[in-house]
Amino acid sequence: MSDKFTNNVRARLYKQGYQGFTKDDYTTAALAVECDDLDNPTKEQLSQAVDYLREKTSNRLSVIDEPVEETFLVGAEDGEPEVESNQLTVAEPENQIVLTDLEKQALVADIAQGAGIELKAADVKQITVSIASTFASRKELNEAIFNALVHFAREFKNQEVSKIRRKADEIRQTLAEMDDVAGSELTQIKQAMEATALDYKSQFADLALSFAGIID
Repeated sequence: MSDKFTNNVRARLYKQGYQGFTKDDYTTAALAVECDDLDNPTKEQLSQAVDYLREKTSNRLSVIDEPVEETFLVGAEDGEPEVESNQLTVAEPENQIVLTDLEKQALVADIAQGAGIELKAADVKQITVSIASTFASRKELNEAIFNALVHFAREFKNQEVSKIRRKADEIRQTLAEMDDVAGSELTQIKQAMEATALDYKSQFADLALSFAGIID
């Protein structure tokens, strides 16, 4: 499993158009920038490692103008095409881009971080599931990562909206139940008051009749 130092350096180099480094290259770079903890590199160490490997690549691809050795001229005298010196040192880059799951996760995390988006490890893995492993160009790869991030953001928004709606429904239900209870209690109070009023009215009527009998 790759460490954080290797993943971040590889992602930064890839964004700058550099690839094809081996595990030994990254180990050498870590030693060169004195990064002892590969899972907790500093930003300065990452930047220094990128510069180191870029310089190493430049040294690999540099062409030294030297006289062509006599051995290469033998074929030319026999009628065979002469081989140019730069063809012996510079290899043609591969058209296809093939990434492992860890490399995809490192690219997603690096691009999201550059955009100011903090993602959990589980979120990064979820995003990379929908990203292919082979691309015809870097543009195609960048578009795939961008679309995956946009899709993740929309899904996250929909989930949060659903949570808010569920909470709102719970609140409305609770208020409705409170209204039912309050309405029932008010009805009972009203009925009790009406019964009391009728009782007083009946008592007053009986008292009035009593007074009427006394007066008569």
